[in-house]
Amino acid sequence: MSVNAIYSSETTKQQQAKIEKLSLVAFLNKDQRKIFTNIGRRLKRNDSDFYQNKNLHVTLFGFGPIAKKDHEPIRKMIQQFVNQNRIEKLNIKFESVRPGTMYSEGNTLRPLQKLSNGTVIASGQVNQNKDFFNYCNNLGLFLLNDKKTKSILSANFRRKFPSVWLTLGYYMRKTNFKIDNDLEKIFGQYSDLTGNDLYNLSVSEISLVVSNYKNLRYPKLIQKFSL
Repeated sequence: MSVNAIYSSETTKQQQAKIEKLSLVAFLNKDQRKIFTNIGRRLKRNDSDFYQNKNLHVTLFGFGPIAKKDHEPIRKMIQQFVNQNRIEKLNIKFESVRPGTMYSEGNTLRPLQKLSNGTVIASGQVNQNKDFFNYCNNLGLFLLNDKKTKSILSANFRRKFPSVWLTLGYYMRKTNFKIDNDLEKIFGQYSDLTGNDLYNLSVSEISLVVSNYKNLRYPKLIQKFSL
């Protein structure tokens, strides 16, 4: 989907919602962060209102606002799953860096054409990340197979989007703005990353965290799990 304009007026509010949410994520290590940090710096030089995320991560599951008493049952089930499904690593392949998609309010299945939600993401599709999605799908089924965690998460619990993504940052402008030639040129250089091994990552550890920020600023670690 081509994007002509960036809707940023609500982005900062959404990123700093101050609602504590539980997430299962894979944080990038120092070397993996470097390449995306450099892209973020280019975007920052192009527009000083671009905010670079510091805790770069890939989300396996965003559980949402979960009562603190329910963190432990979820943690236990994740630990059981990891123990029973040992793997050396999870491979993640990014295919592009692009403006994040904006969706109709309350409908994550209906993207709005030519309009971004104000974020900038690196994304990869299912066909390039089958092992990652199989792992997430199997973990999701494992959680829902337990009555306790199913009652906490609800029977409709699932990953929101059929893609893998990493949010590099977001625009903090108070108004919408058009993508000019300079910004279009930057995105154009990262529109097709297939075949570039720099954007093929592997992780051997995942983390259960809570944060008041959507971009995981100041995350509180509950537990790290070695795959």
